[in-house]
Amino acid sequence: MLLTLLLMIADIPQEMFSSFCTQEVVDSVYNECRIEAGSEFGDDASAGTYYLMADWAYGVSLLDLTDYLLDNALDSEISDVVLRADCLSLASAVARLKGDLTSAISYAEECLEIDRETGNEENISSSLNNIAGLYMTHGDALNARKYIDEALAIEEKLGRSAYLAIRYGVAAEIYLHQGLHNEALAFVEKAMRLDSADNRVGKVAVRRSQKAEVLMDMGREDDALAELEVAVPVFREQNNLNSLAISLAQSGEIQMRKGRLVQAAEAFQESIGVCLQTGNKYIESRCRNGMWHLYRESDPAEAIVHIERYVELQSALHSEKTTEQMQAFDAKYETLKKEQTISSQKQRLFWSGIIALMLLVLLVLSGIIIAIKIKSVKEVEKKNALLVKANIDKDRLLALVRKNVPKEASSEVEDIAAGEVELPVIRLTPRELQIAELCAEGKINKEIAVQLGISQRTVEVHKNNMFKKLGINNTVELMRYMQMR
Repeated sequence: MLLTLLLMIADIPQEMFSSFCTQEVVDSVYNECRIEAGSEFGDDASAGTYYLMADWAYGVSLLDLTDYLLDNALDSEISDVVLRADCLSLASAVARLKGDLTSAISYAEECLEIDRETGNEENISSSLNNIAGLYMTHGDALNARKYIDEALAIEEKLGRSAYLAIRYGVAAEIYLHQGLHNEALAFVEKAMRLDSADNRVGKVAVRRSQKAEVLMDMGREDDALAELEVAVPVFREQNNLNSLAISLAQSGEIQMRKGRLVQAAEAFQESIGVCLQTGNKYIESRCRNGMWHLYRESDPAEAIVHIERYVELQSALHSEKTTEQMQAFDAKYETLKKEQTISSQKQRLFWSGIIALMLLVLLVLSGIIIAIKIKSVKEVEKKNALLVKANIDKDRLLALVRKNVPKEASSEVEDIAAGEVELPVIRLTPRELQIAELCAEGKINKEIAVQLGISQRTVEVHKNNMFKKLGINNTVELMRYMQMR
């Protein structure tokens, strides 16, 4: 195993780190990780070394190297489920930065499953937060909110200031996407207060960037720009490339709205440069879209370069269906025929709305008619059952009168009740009719079951169904009904 570990570094392609650091630096990091993994992970030292090195590579924005190391770690036989969960969590973070959201969510959900099995609430909170952020990036705010609300509930109970600030930050993004500006602003300000209290300068800068996003959506662009002007120098100083790219993109959008085209172009261009270093396709696409809007009138050729790159990035970020739609996009047609396209879309939306409304009305009317029909059938069945019950009761009453009342009085009662009342048609199934006829012959449930080759329980079920249909209560009344029928 030791020989395998010693040879591991030689297998890493040089281009994954040579532009950032030397072989000596990588060897030094490897030795430190190997020693730490040996003491911390035991039998999983090989996978642990890959993971620790991947964590270092991720920290210095070497995403391809991080990806390579994590693939080696996850391909290993890992007995430590916590180590495997850590690898999956980091793999999710790398996939997210590379724009592969489907893989990022898959890694994160597998990690959450492990965390739930182990029952560690701190890890569960972290995984929930990660998945919420991924769904948010995917544009699925509904699922994102479900995960972040659960994470907030856990973290507020645990009371960990730094992690609670992170959860508030993610919640702010999700609530903003749902148009809940006041709630989003409240979350981000809570996060900023927690980070400021613990003097987390880098995190405070991240909160300022998040707050700027909320303020931009609220139309408070000057306030948003003021937050970014404080945050951007901190990101540069701390080499936080991902947050720097986001803040520059935000700054570019604000400057563009204010008509400061030169400043907007500078911000977008710098952000694109950072994105190319980190592989952040999502933010790069956002900047490319901004550059297209800047140049589409003044420099159509430059605008087409950016829109073509934008289409390429969107194809990588979205599903196959979305990819096909984006590949069919023609930048020149969009530029020259924009008004015509918008008009056609409005017409289609209008008629689609009309058709959808008509279908909805037809659906509602059909539902009403069906409900009335069902109610009518039930009322008829109820009325028929009452008539059957009334006739059975009348027949029973006459029998009692003949037996217990003097002849003169009984004759008068019979004259009063002499009118024929036609029994309503009650639909019995063939099996129910068989059982009813055998009951009329005086057979008990056991005898009926033997004769028909069924269980006594089945006989009872059929009889209960007949009782309900006929509005009667017992076998004697069933026998009377069959005699009358």
